[in-house]
Amino acid sequence: MSDLLQQPIEQLAARALPGDPVLLCAADENYVRPLTVMLHSAAMSMRVGNQLNVVLFDGGISESSLEGIAESLRGLSVSLSVIRPGLNDVSDLVTSHHITHTAYLRLLAARLLPREIEKVIYLDSDVMVRDDLTELWEMPLGDNYCLAVTDVSCPFVDAREVRDSEIQAAKPYMNALQPIGNWQQLGLDGAANYFNSGVMVLNLDKWRRDGVEEKLLRCLRENEAYVWCWDQYALNVVFAGRWGRLPLRWNQGAHAFEYPNAKLAPFDSDEFLAMRDRPAIVHFTTEFKPWDFESTHPLRSRFYEQLDQTAFGGWRPDDPGFRFRSWMDRKVIDAIRAWLIQWRKFKLMFAQI
Repeated sequence: MSDLLQQPIEQLAARALPGDPVLLCAADENYVRPLTVMLHSAAMSMRVGNQLNVVLFDGGISESSLEGIAESLRGLSVSLSVIRPGLNDVSDLVTSHHITHTAYLRLLAARLLPREIEKVIYLDSDVMVRDDLTELWEMPLGDNYCLAVTDVSCPFVDAREVRDSEIQAAKPYMNALQPIGNWQQLGLDGAANYFNSGVMVLNLDKWRRDGVEEKLLRCLRENEAYVWCWDQYALNVVFAGRWGRLPLRWNQGAHAFEYPNAKLAPFDSDEFLAMRDRPAIVHFTTEFKPWDFESTHPLRSRFYEQLDQTAFGGWRPDDPGFRFRSWMDRKVIDAIRAWLIQWRKFKLMFAQI
């Protein structure tokens, strides 16, 4: 086995220098290639003299795939510690689409990591890093549970509660107006920002002091009928009013390309353009990933450029040929989206959203 895979987690705190970021990620076999792209791009983006210390929660990755990941990181300034926590603690939680129970392992971070590790950067496996993570690592946490980026596709707990005229014009193009369906019963502020959980800086010290893991898991179980976007639901509910906002460019979701222009996006125009055109982290959100044959993501080629620098270089998805159901699924989704935009525009005429 590669020496890179034999880094004991217990020694991580001792190995890491104060300025060296600790990166947490979680994946299973389905996400090995994008995970490798994420780790390789993160390591390549590090400033000279700093080391990236990676902790991987292994939700079911084969030994050969782990070797491929290690081979891809060889020669870079990176350490890799692998933990296989098991899924029993999260196996009853809601999953759907491309999401497996591995997505919930991030909620167990404070317990699974040594107490000496007081904070980590968490990244989803479907991101590509373009800027130095040290900048993210050095941002002050304060008393927040986490730092995160407002979700570009659904930026408010309930956008209908936001009456700003510029936000009104952007509502037809949002993915969801109300990502937390029972926010009123939970006593939340509907006009508050809603964050994406794919890029976060986690305050593990505060998580431990406040028993956050128990609160998150209880939230998911007690509100199962309302859970949307899996772990993200609980994180936004439990951390309401207690998370810090990162600049948009640290999490460029795919929905950034759905807004017609910066004026019709529900953000400051300059910040939106910086995120769309100069992202620090590209996040391939939604189930339509760049490694799918039919992907139309504008940065798809950048993903393969990065992949070709790893042990999985040269891989491309097979052409599945014409599949009526797949074609129809896309057509239906596009039609629903177009109809929804027009319907919301119509309702805006009467100020009903």
